[in-house]
Amino acid sequence: AFNLFRRGTRQALIYCDPVGYEGAWIRDVACEAHGGVVLVPVWSTPYAEMLAARGDEDAAISAQRGSAPLHGEEDAWAARELRGLELIGVLCGSDAGLATAERLQHVLLPKRSNGIEEARRDKFLMHEAMKAAGLQAARQAVASHWDEASKFIDTLSLSIEKLGMAPVVLKPRRGHAGLRVGLASDK
Repeated sequence: AFNLFRRGTRQALIYCDPVGYEGAWIRDVACEAHGGVVLVPVWSTPYAEMLAARGDEDAAISAQRGSAPLHGEEDAWAARELRGLELIGVLCGSDAGLATAERLQHVLLPKRSNGIEEARRDKFLMHEAMKAAGLQAARQAVASHWDEASKFIDTLSLSIEKLGMAPVVLKPRRGHAGLRVGLASDK
């Protein structure tokens, strides 16, 4: 079996948006127990912006200082920040940072990347990719206003009266753990 944590080499994992459950930081100690792997924290721009919008100035300033490299600057950043370390992977602690983590993995560890694909992070695009591949997927529409949603609902052949339940699930294109997901039971 492949051993990700090889003894004798100084290895590193980039940890994009290093937050855990309830905002607790996952510390280097967690990786140290698995063979001396160093966590290198970076912050995605969307997460840093979210911290600033919340008014958490100290956290926002800290995130800006440890921000992930911009597009095209990944190799120079890695040469500077990972000096003497062998990069073995990229972790992500937030939905906001997934695109950044995917980009870093793709550029800095191309052999471990399976490409950059926005459909991994966007539920609408994910369902469209499933349909394009010949798989079954839910009928869906993107709606920014109630008029758009109402027109889509009218195209559905399902009837609330027949089913006895709501035929429409409302959910954000991005997100996790069922946050902001709801059922529409009537118009």
